[in-house]
Amino acid sequence: MKQYAAVTVPNETSFRQAGQPSAVLRSGLDRLPAAERRVAEVLLARAGEAIHESVGELAERARTSPATVVRLSRRVGYDGFAALKIALAHEAGSVNQFGLPRADADPSAPLYRQVMAADAQSLNGAAAAMDATAFGRCLAAITGAREVLFAGVGASAALAALAAFRFSALGVRASAIPDALTQHLRAGTLGPGDACVAISHTGESRDTIEAVTTAREAGATTAGITSFAGSPLTEAVDIPLVCADPAARELFANPVALVSVLGALQAGVALSRPGDGAPGAAARLIASHQY
Repeated sequence: MKQYAAVTVPNETSFRQAGQPSAVLRSGLDRLPAAERRVAEVLLARAGEAIHESVGELAERARTSPATVVRLSRRVGYDGFAALKIALAHEAGSVNQFGLPRADADPSAPLYRQVMAADAQSLNGAAAAMDATAFGRCLAAITGAREVLFAGVGASAALAALAAFRFSALGVRASAIPDALTQHLRAGTLGPGDACVAISHTGESRDTIEAVTTAREAGATTAGITSFAGSPLTEAVDIPLVCADPAARELFANPVALVSVLGALQAGVALSRPGDGAPGAAARLIASHQY
C-alpha cells in the first residue's frame, strides 16, 4: 500500500506571489527541482486536463509521486493540489464545476432542465464507468459486516450521515461521526469483521484518508467511494469504488453520483435480507416522529 504522508516545504524557496498560477509556475520553472519541474511542465502544457485529474493521476503523467505534486502546489502558494486546480480552472475559464451549466447544454432549455439533464448524463456516465467487481466487493463487505462506519468530512460528511441513516433502517449497525477527530478515534475501535466505508469526492481529503487507514490497520475491511481514480483514497483502501462520469466534474453532479451508488449498495443489502422486519420497524419509528 502506498503511503501519503503530510508534505511540508522546509527551507525551500517559495514562489508565492500575486498573479495567475501559470505565470507563477513559468517564472520559477528554472529554479525547481527536477521532479517538481516535470509537474510544472505538465501543468503548463495541459492545464485543461490537469484540472480534472486527481493528484495521483497528475503524478503518474509527470513520472513522480503525489507528494511531489503537493510540494509544488505549496511552493507556489496554495494549500495543496486541489487549491491549485481551482486557481487554474478560474484562469482557464473552466468553471463549470463551480456552478455554471455544461458547455454542451441546450441554451434554449430552462436552466433547471439544463442542469438536471447534465446530472442525468453524469449518472449514466458514472454507471457505465463503474467497476462491477468493486461494487460487488463493497456490497459484500457491508452486508457481512458486524458494524459499518461511514467516514467523510466537509460536504461528504452529510453523505456519510445519510448513508448511516439509510443503512440503519435496514438493520445494519451503521454510524457516521461529523467531527473529524472523533471519526478518526472511532475508526481505531473497529476490527476484523467490521467495515469502514470512506466517502470523498476528490479522494484527497486528509482526515478521511487517515481515518480509513486507521480502520484498515485495526483489521477492518475498508472501501473508498470517490469520483477520482488514482487518488490517494483509492490507494489507501481494500476496495476502491470510483463512481463518476470521466467526462464531467460538476460540483453537484458528482455528489449526486455518490448518493446514487450509496443507494444502489443499500438496495443490494435490502435484497440480501428478504423478509427482514427491520425496514418496517424503521418506517414505523420514523413515522412516530412526524406530524
